[in-house]
Amino acid sequence: MERQRQRAIAFVVRIWLEETQSEGRLRGEVADLHTGETRPFANEIHLLRCLWTWIRRAGSRRSIPFIQEEEPMSSLTARDVIMRMPEAFQPDKAQGVNATIQYSLTGEGGGDWYIVIAEGACSVHEGKAEKADVTLTMDAQDFVDIATGKLDAMKAFMGGKLKVSGNMMLATRLTSFFRIG
Repeated sequence: MERQRQRAIAFVVRIWLEETQSEGRLRGEVADLHTGETRPFANEIHLLRCLWTWIRRAGSRRSIPFIQEEEPMSSLTARDVIMRMPEAFQPDKAQGVNATIQYSLTGEGGGDWYIVIAEGACSVHEGKAEKADVTLTMDAQDFVDIATGKLDAMKAFMGGKLKVSGNMMLATRLTSFFRIG
């Protein structure tokens, strides 16, 4: 069996926390030690995308369809975020959970989607679920802001931007099931 030759990939990641009175935000930059190229990142998801783009470019011809090169965080839509939820799912945080979560997103880019968490897996479906354990209703942009860490889910709920019906305890645990920000 022939071993594939691998190219070493080396990065330096500089991270800092910018704090305001209401929140803290992780920011930084990634530098490729081979090319000297540097890219800033606005949060953890953006950091991972920068690293993945370089790793893919460095040698792997395989691509993962949910990550698009050079996608700015500001262009993310609610649909983009919803469709990526299975990749952000942390099964170890949702042990024993079997639930259907309905998202009813209003405004530009809104729509209806539901996710099913069962047996350590997460799947996304378009439309309305026959029976949801919890329904979250909010503006599509607020949903994107929560998913990218720009808006705190609890603050959105307390401020009336997020409406919850059904299993409130499940709703409070949802953000822990996914890597957010």
